[in-house]
Amino acid sequence: PPVKDTGDPKHFAHGLNFYKLFWVFFICCFLGVVMETVFVLAVDHRFMSRTGLVWGPFNLVYGIGGLLMTVCCIWFKGKSDRWIFAGGMLIGGGFEYFCSWLQETLTGTVSWDYSEMAFNLNGRINLLYCFFWGILALVWVKELYPRISNWIEGHVPNSIGITLSWVLIVFMLANSFVSGAAVLRMAGRYEGLPAANGFTRWLDQAYPDDKLAKIYPSMMHVDQLDGTAGGEP
Repeated sequence: PPVKDTGDPKHFAHGLNFYKLFWVFFICCFLGVVMETVFVLAVDHRFMSRTGLVWGPFNLVYGIGGLLMTVCCIWFKGKSDRWIFAGGMLIGGGFEYFCSWLQETLTGTVSWDYSEMAFNLNGRINLLYCFFWGILALVWVKELYPRISNWIEGHVPNSIGITLSWVLIVFMLANSFVSGAAVLRMAGRYEGLPAANGFTRWLDQAYPDDKLAKIYPSMMHVDQLDGTAGGEP
């Protein structure tokens, strides 16, 4: 089987429980940013922020993607590589499409557009990147998840694991809330809506458009889209 139940059964994150899933999510939020930053640097020879949150190098897209791939390890157990590849294509492509649709629906912005690429669907996904999702699923199931799982159980101390997990959970929830509110407020400013309360006035001061442009350099409003705003999510 691609995923083995190893480690100490008494460890707080043993197996595939809530804490293991959170740590997988948290690690993938970070590793995804590192991976994409290095990719952009190698391809475009420039450093570009690829974070998805305002506090720290984290991106929820990679975290949730890692969770989906991990949960699907259960379905893929004992399956051939072609099943893992096909499942990764469908799950990854569907997830990427949903993220694009949700961002546009809630904020009126997009962070990637594949309209100029062959075999795209509404500019949100394309066949080539779906193939990449399939390859990533194979690597994840066969290599990355078992190593990350063993690292969590071997290096996150059992004595403080639960407490540390909840500290990080609260941090990520607060980070996600403020990040979402900042982007929504940016959309409101774009539409000419004034700050309605103390919180939105704080957002205007703490996260003005120029600051958010540095955090989210690929993000643009839908009515500015010209087919060239593409890039990795």
